[in-house]
Amino acid sequence: MNRPGNILVGVLLHAAARLGEGLPLTDLEQRLIDRVSKLLPAEELPGFGKVYREACAGGPIAMLPEAITSLPVEKGYSRADLDAALPALTQEINAQPNVRIVDVSQLAKDGPVDTEEYTAAMAEYGRGITILTAPPQAADPQGLLNVRLRMMKFHCVRESGEWTRDEIYWAVAAGSDTTAKKSFTTREYGAISTGDWHTFDYDYNANQTYVFVGTVDQYLTTEFQCWEGDDSGPGFYSDLRGALKDFAEWAADTSGNLNEAGDNEAQKSAGWAAWLAIGAGLLNAILGWITNDDDLVHERSIGFTRAALIRLRDIGGGYYNFDGGGGGHHRLYLATNNLT
Repeated sequence: MNRPGNILVGVLLHAAARLGEGLPLTDLEQRLIDRVSKLLPAEELPGFGKVYREACAGGPIAMLPEAITSLPVEKGYSRADLDAALPALTQEINAQPNVRIVDVSQLAKDGPVDTEEYTAAMAEYGRGITILTAPPQAADPQGLLNVRLRMMKFHCVRESGEWTRDEIYWAVAAGSDTTAKKSFTTREYGAISTGDWHTFDYDYNANQTYVFVGTVDQYLTTEFQCWEGDDSGPGFYSDLRGALKDFAEWAADTSGNLNEAGDNEAQKSAGWAAWLAIGAGLLNAILGWITNDDDLVHERSIGFTRAALIRLRDIGGGYYNFDGGGGGHHRLYLATNNLT
């Protein structure tokens, strides 16, 4: 259902097939191979490519754009090709019901950021893409914002269908347009049942208290994942943290590039949503290839404009739905403070 957002997944698999044939890789293909090689054994990648080419021989692949799957292995896919495809991809991605641009000045104090329809669409698609905007704020202090975006608490609306109680932890990555970035996983919050509330551990300097601590000029890009822990080994958690760190780098680059994307804020937000979908698609594919026993309940990418951060500070951070269907449904409460 997230087919257009899986463009980089397709390019990566195409690159793996070309690697197996000994063909020279394009700039984009090499960058993707280098990225995934940090988490998966490099010698396994040609095997991924072989399976991919066999699948392509059978016709279109439902999860991947046909612009990739129809390419012969001899032909590479470059960053220039991606740039040329982006306008159409942006239109497709923003037409999906799990992608939403929200004016936070219209939100109620401490209320939901999501509508019921949007929450249902995120559950159906397995992920959400949210861009939070607002009109310019009179209270804007000008200059770089020193931002602390804090995870306050979460509420279990519905536990999973597993016979044991849920063990919930959160995985987070963030990057701003000043290259400030952060990534981490929280501890597990155990014995979660429907109706439970849990407050995140708090320490002013704690790594797991704040989604982001740093400066923002105009844009902050974040990724949140809600996981239900089972019996994964330490290798998976190390790989998860590595993938999050890599995503934080990508988030910082994406946020910075927005400052060079012209003055049309509507077009900029649409392009931002598309990049979030594309980045999240690659992240989820990589995590899906890493052996683990934990269950990803739900994940969503959220972009905050400068004006949105200021407005959210004044009305409270609100809450964000993570509805994984049978995997459970949780609401995450954030707060934006210390903006100077």
